[in-house]
Parts: sequence; C-alpha cells; structure tokens
Amino acid sequence: MARPTATDPAATGLPPARHAAPVVVRLLLLALLPLLAAVLYERGQQYDPTLLNFKSAGHPLTTFLPKQVENWRREEAVRSFDKANLYEYVDGHAEYFLSAGFRALAVAEYRLPTDTQQPSAVLDLYDMGEPLNAFGTLMDEIGTNGQPVAVGEAGFQNRRGLGFISGPYYVKLAAFADDLPLLAVAQAVERALHQGAGPSTGKLSLDGLFPDLGTVVATRFIKENYHGWNFLQRVVERSFKRADGVVIQAFSVTGTPEQMATLEQAMVAFFRQEGTAVTERREEGMRILQIADRYEGDWIVVPLARGWLGIFHPWEDAWKIPLKAFAPHG
Repeated sequence: MARPTATDPAATGLPPARHAAPVVVRLLLLALLPLLAAVLYERGQQYDPTLLNFKSAGHPLTTFLPKQVENWRREEAVRSFDKANLYEYVDGHAEYFLSAGFRALAVAEYRLPTDTQQPSAVLDLYDMGEPLNAFGTLMDEIGTNGQPVAVGEAGFQNRRGLGFISGPYYVKLAAFADDLPLLAVAQAVERALHQGAGPSTGKLSLDGLFPDLGTVVATRFIKENYHGWNFLQRVVERSFKRADGVVIQAFSVTGTPEQMATLEQAMVAFFRQEGTAVTERREEGMRILQIADRYEGDWIVVPLARGWLGIFHPWEDAWKIPLKAFAPHG
C-alpha cells in the first residue's frame, strides 16, 4: 500500500476541499456567454466612422466639408488621420508633412450623379498649423504646372487637380477624370473654412510680405537652406518684372523681433567669416543692410519690425517711396 502524502485527506484527517463551484452556477455562467457576445457585437455594428474626427482650433475638420455642392455629393464616411497614423494614407510621404507642421487630416470622397462605379474626386483637408506652413505645402505639391485659380488666399489648378490654402489649411482635390468642375467644391470648402475657423487661425497675405516692385512673375516657398545659407529657413521668394524689363528677385522672412535679431547676428557672422562686407545705411528712417557678395552680387536686406525683406539688387533711390509705404506693414 502506498504511503499517504501530506496533502492526502487520509493523512491529514480533514474532509476533502471544495475546489469547484456548484454545478448550477457554472451552467448559468456558460449560458450568459452567448448573450454577452451578442451585446458586444451589436455595439460594434453601431460604430460610426464619421465620429472619428480629429479637431483643429476647436472644430472637427469634417464640419468644413459640405455634404452637397451643386451636383456633387459627399460620401458619408470621412477618414481622419493624425500624426500617429498619417503614414497609413501617405505612406512614404508622411515625414514631409510632419516636418512641415502637420496637425490633422480629413479625407472625403465626392461623387457626381454620372459616376456610379467610383468617386469623382477625393478631397484632402490638411491642418498645417500655420498659414505659412500651408502655403509652403501648396507650392511644393503643385509644382510648376498649376494655373492660378480664384479660391482661398492662393490657389492653383491643373487638368486633374486643384489645391488652395485658407489660413493654416491646405486643401487638395484630386479628380478621376480630366477637366472636372472642381472649383465649385473648392469654393464651398473655402467658405466653410472662412465662416467656421474664425479670425484666430490667421491668414496669409502674400502681397503683405512684399512692397510693389513690379509685376509679379513667380512665387516660391523654400523651407530650408535658402541659397545654401543654413541661417535662412522658411523663406517666401517672389520675382518681379519692372516696366523697363528688368526682373528683380526678392525674399521675405517673418519672425519675432528676438528671432530676427538672432538671425541678423548669424548672417553678419557668416559673411564676416567669408570675407563679405556688410555695411549699413539709413533711408527715410529705415535701416538698409548692403551686402557686397562675390557670389550673388550686391544686394540688400531691409530689417523690419517682424521680419526681413531681401532684394537681390543694389540699392536704388526709386525704392524709397514703395519701401516707406510698405515698412509700417511689413
């Protein structure tokens, strides 16, 4: 006969322990499991994807996307993305948007009555945080093929696309066919942005960045290392054609007085190290920094209250009047 162990009831003299719940209780729990699963399934079917709307300046981005514009009808489901999952929509290009100030994105599909198999166009509404970030993104994405169009603070259109900015928002419409009337949808979204976002979001006035130096020929945004100078970042460049046919290139940089003072110190230190002369003159109460650059030629910088105006051309007395009118606003 085997020797009883210390845990054997025969060895301890104690009655057997109760390890299991009564049979009735166990059967009741098993019966409740299918009911619980059914409730959870029903809750899951009630999920509304349009509720997942990332907010911008206190407003859900989807509130800026009209459900009907003339013959265009918006599909109900609107996809939303933030910094954590943007790569799911723009895989391989997410880092660009994140480095440019991206905050949130809403993606909607619009359909014309004649298109039954697929959407007529896809609309991307990006919140880029600041108007200048939105402008830079627009200029990078539209390239040199876009034609100016009257929507937002700056807008461009080509055969299958339209892009514009409104405050810190960048809006992109991509069509599935050539020459669709995208402008109606773009203007409706721009009105919604203007009415709903409020004045706190700010606006970008490109004309407010430059004085009248002639007819505008081209406008560009350079995010970093302007002209190879690592101290010049986030630059708006504009080319002007004068009445005498001369094309003048100018640039604008904005910032706080403290930021601009630091920028001036960096610029002067850089040119001093290169052996480039930087001299100062006064015109109509304005400071003019003159740079005798062996690479760029003679050009000037006009330090203003909240930014710089640079002109790649030697000083001309004819600029006194337009600069004097521009300086209080620059």
